[in-house]
Amino acid sequence: MKIGPLYSCILALALILGASSCAKKIVYSTPGAKPASALPGHKAANPQKALQRYTKYLETTGVGDPGRSDAWRNTVDSAVQLGEFELAEKNLQAWQAENKTATSSWDWNQANAQLLLARKGKDAYVSFLLDLAGRADLDWTTRDAAGMELVDHFWAIPEYGLAFDTMGFLYKAAPDDAIRGTLEAEALRRAESLPADELRTVLDSALGADPGAYPWSMVVWARSMKLLTQDKDNWTSVWPSLSTIVRSGGLANKDFFAGHLRALEQQMGVVKQNLVLLLPLSGPYAQVGWKIAKGADTAWRESRAQTEAPAIKLINTESPTFLEELRAVSGVPIIGGPLRKEIWGQIRLAGLHRTSRFLTFMPSVEDEGVEAWRFFSTPADQVRAVIRGCERLGVTSYAILHPQDRFGTAMADIFQEQAKILGARISTVRGYDIQNPPTWGKAVAALLGASGAKDTLNPDPPFQAVFLPDSLFRVQQLAPLFHYYEETRLLFLGPQLWGQSLSDANLETQYFDLTLFPGAWSAEISTQSAQSLKRGMQEGDGNEADMWAALGYDFVRFTALLGGGQSSVEAFNQALAEAASRMPWSLAPMHWDGGQASQDLFLFQPERSGMIQADLEKIRKAREQRQIRRDERRIQLQNKKKQG
Repeated sequence: MKIGPLYSCILALALILGASSCAKKIVYSTPGAKPASALPGHKAANPQKALQRYTKYLETTGVGDPGRSDAWRNTVDSAVQLGEFELAEKNLQAWQAENKTATSSWDWNQANAQLLLARKGKDAYVSFLLDLAGRADLDWTTRDAAGMELVDHFWAIPEYGLAFDTMGFLYKAAPDDAIRGTLEAEALRRAESLPADELRTVLDSALGADPGAYPWSMVVWARSMKLLTQDKDNWTSVWPSLSTIVRSGGLANKDFFAGHLRALEQQMGVVKQNLVLLLPLSGPYAQVGWKIAKGADTAWRESRAQTEAPAIKLINTESPTFLEELRAVSGVPIIGGPLRKEIWGQIRLAGLHRTSRFLTFMPSVEDEGVEAWRFFSTPADQVRAVIRGCERLGVTSYAILHPQDRFGTAMADIFQEQAKILGARISTVRGYDIQNPPTWGKAVAALLGASGAKDTLNPDPPFQAVFLPDSLFRVQQLAPLFHYYEETRLLFLGPQLWGQSLSDANLETQYFDLTLFPGAWSAEISTQSAQSLKRGMQEGDGNEADMWAALGYDFVRFTALLGGGQSSVEAFNQALAEAASRMPWSLAPMHWDGGQASQDLFLFQPERSGMIQADLEKIRKAREQRQIRRDERRIQLQNKKKQG
């Protein structure tokens, strides 16, 4: 499903319009009212004869005649067919003048919509229908018909995701459960008409969609049934999603779906889930371990309120007996953790990595997708995020200035690998000695090709951004050196590490307003899952949600979707990809391909008070202003040279 930018804007506008109209009086249709047709307008076999016939009818009958509304409608439609748009508009206005309530009817609005489609195109047509569906001052019959005509329009293109989006918009506006139940049945019917692969594509393309809520829950349900039809062994993979829809979907037809699920459980059994978390609960990493545990507990408390939640067992990896405790839970389908490479080495040495499937909280793991898996981002994810952010700013050329230590060298290599994959150009790679700060200025000058001579601008560098894979503490000493050489236009790109020390950084913000770095958690994110995590943490022990808490929270919810009863590695890898497509993340979304994980990290900018999600448009404008000042400075120096 490719969603065009204009359609996306129109859908966003519709949500705003719908919200703003809530203050108006809601008018409901009367029981037994004749439903309006959602089909396109009248099409005459001979539109010229039809126009003449209905025009004559209007001339020979009086106001109040029961057939005049149909006649007006058909004169408009026939004129549209003939391409006589001015005449169609004139007849619409005459119809409105004769019948003051006409503009509230679906007949008048559908005729108007068809005129807009013919005269101004699909975008005007879509915008008009969305606005109509969102108007709470209209009879529900008119709003519903407008929305369903739009659903049919998107379905025919085909843009199935937009069609489901529109049904979701109608669902939120529906006045009662009877209408919501009808919309659920319609969404399920449409979803069932599509093949399983197409439904997967729809879900993958629905950014920010909650697969447990309407309309996407209907897509998930239909796809799950198709997967079960293909192979009953898919039961352990689809059961968690079906269970989530029944217990938390808030559906009008909940009894129907609950009954269907009970029948399936009687046939194939209830999937029992248990979960083990390997975390450092004492020692130097205990603070991180307990944050993950508290996030996991928040997810468990949410699930317990609705259904039998998977039991969670915590094992302290800093305990000398943790291997014995791990042996005791041998056979648990999924184990989360460990967090540290040293602990993972002990587990492998003991041969325990083959008794369960481990989703580790580490950036890399041996034999990924075969004997172990990750539930964590990689350095490559970090690099990919900043390069893709730069692409949106029109930046395609880079330099790397890295510390000559293990971390800096490794990150520089990864940046070069990812740049090659993404088609970005790296013109310069230079290292500096972290033990010798007096030499850092020379490293920056060499990178810029700057002489340092008075009243001389260094030449324009062959790159637009600099990757600085070092601690924020040292980068704070490097950044002013670029400004010293009067180079203020470059983007500074950093690793995720920067976000961990910002609160104590005493940042000089004038050096960092053109800066991007990645992160897996944003306190600003407003998704339902993130809000539930924040609320649950506050209700628990009053702690603030952060990346580690979100990791534990999402892990428990993700494994509930995953199931864990897959017999083969291939089936487990497929289940990972399936669960990721249905997961409402509080973290940045993760994906699995062949059992290997990646994460679409957020982008941030540093501020004195911490970090905020990056405003790329603000950065773009700031770069443009810096370029203007650079040009003015060049002219100033040229004039000074001439005068001297």
